[in-house]
Amino acid sequence: MRFNSLEFAIFLPIVLLLWTLLRGRARHAFLLFASYVFYASWNPPFVLLLWFSTGLDFVCGGRMAKTTNLAARRAYLGVSLLGNLGVLFYFKYGNFFLDNVAFVSGIDPEPFYLNVVIPLGISFYTFQTMSYTIDIYRDAAKPSENFLDFALYVTFFPQLVAGPILRASQFLPQLRRTEPIREDEILRGIELFLAGLFKKVVVADNFAIIADQVFGDPAAFGGAAIWMGAMAFAIQIYCDFSGYSEMAQGIGHFFGFKLPKNFDYPLLKWNPLLQRLSWHRTMGSWFADYVFRPLGGWNQSDFRFACSMMTMWVLIGLWHGAAWHFVIWGINSGLLVTGYMIFMRRKTWSLPDFTGKRFLGWLANYVYWIASICFFRAQTLEEVRIMVTRLFTWAPGGGLPIAWLGFIAVFFLGHLASFMWNYDDDLLQRVGWPMRILWVTGSILAIAMLGASGSRPFIYFQF
Repeated sequence: MRFNSLEFAIFLPIVLLLWTLLRGRARHAFLLFASYVFYASWNPPFVLLLWFSTGLDFVCGGRMAKTTNLAARRAYLGVSLLGNLGVLFYFKYGNFFLDNVAFVSGIDPEPFYLNVVIPLGISFYTFQTMSYTIDIYRDAAKPSENFLDFALYVTFFPQLVAGPILRASQFLPQLRRTEPIREDEILRGIELFLAGLFKKVVVADNFAIIADQVFGDPAAFGGAAIWMGAMAFAIQIYCDFSGYSEMAQGIGHFFGFKLPKNFDYPLLKWNPLLQRLSWHRTMGSWFADYVFRPLGGWNQSDFRFACSMMTMWVLIGLWHGAAWHFVIWGINSGLLVTGYMIFMRRKTWSLPDFTGKRFLGWLANYVYWIASICFFRAQTLEEVRIMVTRLFTWAPGGGLPIAWLGFIAVFFLGHLASFMWNYDDDLLQRVGWPMRILWVTGSILAIAMLGASGSRPFIYFQF
C-alpha cells in the first residue's frame, strides 16, 4: 500500500474517521492495529518480524534498565544487537555474503542460496529499535513502561517502511498528549502531504522516464545523454524520497505527531559536508551517533579520523543495498567528505569572498555528486564502468530530447525559489488562510493534470 495508491486513498480516511471517534489509549491501540494492517498489505507473514523486533527490544531495554551490573547490561545489549542484526543479515545480506565467499573460494554458491524476500522497510525499523536499546545502555534514555506505546513507536505506519528514522525520545513523549488536534495542524498536514505527493508523482515519476531510459541501456547513449540521465535520476531520487518524508510528516500531523524533517535542500548545498548532512538526516545522525562517535568522533588524529569516517561510509553504502556498487558509492562519498574535513581542519587560509563563490562551490560539488550517483543507480559494476567512462570522455552515442534540459532548469529555479522563501520560516505559515486554501487547491489540480501515469513504488522501499 503506497501513499500514492488508490488503496491508501481509501485506507487513510477510514483510519482517521475511526481514530477520531476513539479517546485516550484506545486511540493508540487502534493506530497500532492500523499500522499492522498497513504493513501486512504487502506481505502478512513479515508482521512476525515486526513483532520479533518489538518484543526483543522491549524486553532487553526493560531488563537493562533494571540492573546496574555492567556485564548483565552488556549481555542484554548484545542479545538485542545480535537478534536485530542477525535478522537483517539473513534477509538482506545472506546471499551477498555467499556470493563473495564463493568468489574467494571457487565454490558454487547455487545450492546454498537463501530463497528469501527482503522484508519491506527492514533497514529502517531495525535501526529504530536498536537505537532504543543502545540509548538505554548509555543511560541516554529511559525504557518505555508500556508495551503498546513502544510497539506504536516501532510500527507507526507513516514512517514505518521508509523513515524518517525516529528515536524513542522523539516519539514516546508525544503519546502523552491530551489536547485535541488543532485546525492549523490539520491544514499543515494537508500542505505537507500534498507537497510530498507533488514531488513524487509530478516531479520524480516524470523524471524517472528519462532516468530509466539511460540507466536501462547506458551503452546506447552518448556522454551528454548520460549526464542528463544522471541529473534526472538525482532529481528523481531526491523528490521521491523527500516527497515520501514530507507525506509521512503530513500524515503525522493528522494524528498529532511531529516527525523530524529528513531533508534540508541538499541539491543546493555548496560543499560536500553540508550536502551529505542535509540528505536523509535521520539516517546520517543515526550513523554519526552509533558508529562514528563510538569510533572516536572528531577529536582524533587525521589518520584515525579518516578510518572512523571511512568505516561509517562503507556501512552507509551497505545499508543501502547488498551489492558492491553500493559499497563503492559509500567509499567514494567517504573519501570526498573525509578529504574535505581534513583539509578544513588543517587549512591555514581560505579563499576571499567574491561574487559567485558559493555558486562555484555548488557547481563543483554537484558535478562530482552527479558522477558518483552512477554507482548508486547502476545495477552492476560493468554498468558503472560504462557510464563513468562515457561521462568523462563525452563518448558519442544516442541522445535525448533537448527539452529535458529545460525541465531540469525549471526544477532548479523552482527549488531555489522554495529555498529562498521557505528556509527560515515557511512561506505558507506566513500568509493568511485564503492563500493557503488557494495553494492546496492549486496543488491538487497540478497533481491531477501533471502527474505521471501509473503508480511507481518509492525508491527507498527497496532499502
